[in-house]
Amino acid sequence: MPSLAPCAVNRIATDAFPASQRLDQWEAYNASFLVGLRCSSYADEGLNAQQSNMAFGQLALADIEGNAHVIERTPQLVRQHPKESVFVSLVLSSGAFFYQEHRCIHLAPGDLVIYDTRHAYLFGFTHQMHQFLVDMPADWFYRSCSRTQLQGPVCIPGGAGSGRVLNHAFQKLVGNAMAHPGGVDQDRMQFEASDLLRAMMAGEATGCSALRASHLLAARAHIDEHLHRHSLDASEVAAAAGVSLRHLNRLLQTGGHSATELILVRRLERAAMELRHPAFGRYSIAEIAYRCGFSSQSHFARSFRSYHGMTPTQMRGQPGLHRAIP
Repeated sequence: MPSLAPCAVNRIATDAFPASQRLDQWEAYNASFLVGLRCSSYADEGLNAQQSNMAFGQLALADIEGNAHVIERTPQLVRQHPKESVFVSLVLSSGAFFYQEHRCIHLAPGDLVIYDTRHAYLFGFTHQMHQFLVDMPADWFYRSCSRTQLQGPVCIPGGAGSGRVLNHAFQKLVGNAMAHPGGVDQDRMQFEASDLLRAMMAGEATGCSALRASHLLAARAHIDEHLHRHSLDASEVAAAAGVSLRHLNRLLQTGGHSATELILVRRLERAAMELRHPAFGRYSIAEIAYRCGFSSQSHFARSFRSYHGMTPTQMRGQPGLHRAIP
């Protein structure tokens, strides 16, 4: 039973206001729905921008378009409008530049930048711009997506390599949610978003190739789609990813799992999510184990406690967050 909770959509378009009021209205809206910031525009017509915002569980999404402008979150604004979040910004059009913690990076369409809003930053767009922005609680990000604190912005270039594959998958995930908010399974979206961000952070450290990223995404997608089938095995996953089992296990080495272990981990993650969520309260623990592909209750109980550090009964009803895959 997917969690298809109603999703409220909030919007602003600055062309509804006189040019002299647009910056103030934009800043006030962002302080309410995104983050406290200061905005500057040098266009003759002033700031011409629009934004849509919606929330899915831990994730808040923003679709932002506008003419060339600069936003700044100064140290003073960080103090006045504290925000315990990590933002992921995917630039869809316009060149851009981002400055934080003494590092300035240049962004092209398709590039993605990950940054912590607890540190001051400057973000500028040089032409007509469009971006998807995902806002997530900092504690959720550092538990679900990255073990290390961000010391500055992390850029995932989208022009080649794993970034091209992962950024495109992230764009598709967010774009589909923004376009069809009523049909989003919030838990599955959070699960997929954290998985993509973990892969991005790992790729940043290891230099993952586009081909490797494509194979791994295909493998994970096949596992997630067929978790309920007790017969799902590593050979089937490798075939779905278009590689031999030996090659798939070699690709998975950097993550510390074999294909067989990855199937188990995904099942345990899904079981934990269902145990915590009220939407699955009508299912017994045994039924959830079966739904996630476990045919043996004793195996499920042992594996669950070993991985999550608690029994399924102890986790049931807890609002905790997903544990990051090592």
